[in-house]
Amino acid sequence: MPSFEDEKKSLDNKGYLIFGVLIFIVALVICYYVYKSITSVELNSKGCPVKGPFSEHVVLFDQTDTVKDKPIVEVDARNFLDKIKIDVPQYSRLSIYVIKNDPEGRNIKPVISVCNPGDERNLSYFEKSGITLTVKKYMEDWEKNFSQIINPVINKIMERSTSPTSPIFEMINVVSINSFKHSNPKYIHKLVIFSDFMHHTSEYSFYNTSDINIKKFTDTRYFKNVYSSLRDNVDVELYCYKRYENGQCDNVESFWNKYFQEIDAHNNNIKFFRIGS
Repeated sequence: MPSFEDEKKSLDNKGYLIFGVLIFIVALVICYYVYKSITSVELNSKGCPVKGPFSEHVVLFDQTDTVKDKPIVEVDARNFLDKIKIDVPQYSRLSIYVIKNDPEGRNIKPVISVCNPGDERNLSYFEKSGITLTVKKYMEDWEKNFSQIINPVINKIMERSTSPTSPIFEMINVVSINSFKHSNPKYIHKLVIFSDFMHHTSEYSFYNTSDINIKKFTDTRYFKNVYSSLRDNVDVELYCYKRYENGQCDNVESFWNKYFQEIDAHNNNIKFFRIGS
């Protein structure tokens, strides 16, 4: 039978162990808050980092002939846009521009431009466990300050319209200057275009099939006028509306791949998708 002294010693040891565990937990929490204070990002009144967004994610949406689209095209486009919205990294900015008839050159600003405050994927263990905040509150902030701001814009750009011109090259130039020119060089950015990719202006038109030729295009004065550079730090994704029975996406795919290589897309890695099939 253990003596009083042995029992006391055993209880003391248990007390020391519990005390040690508590000290460890307190130290861990203190270290966590110190780490968060060091690594926390200061945001401006619009929810973007004061020093600028981490990366720029730009959607360029062609509204010039959507009246021709079948309902399946809109369904596909919405699904892709929702995925793009979800995939924007924390503290990066999503901007949506539209391609439309613009004879006066005033269509130079995004319809919407908003930074992603982060969702539950960005939470630490302490945050997910509810020790420092609740996941529900965090996701409510994401919905209110990011998702719900973008959704009405997606609804608006889906409205059917038609246009006498489709100035795709001009809008790529606008996006390059406004969103990518001063972007953070530490990150890889993204350009996503939804279009039938049938550029059409008085200076150059893909409805003249001989113009769907990269060598012919780069030899023109027009190419020099609309030239952009993505400076090898922008990934490019192209979503082609299948509007015609003559395989228009097939006809333009090679041209656009070569064009984005010409203007220095990141690693010349251009992804080309067909939607509405």
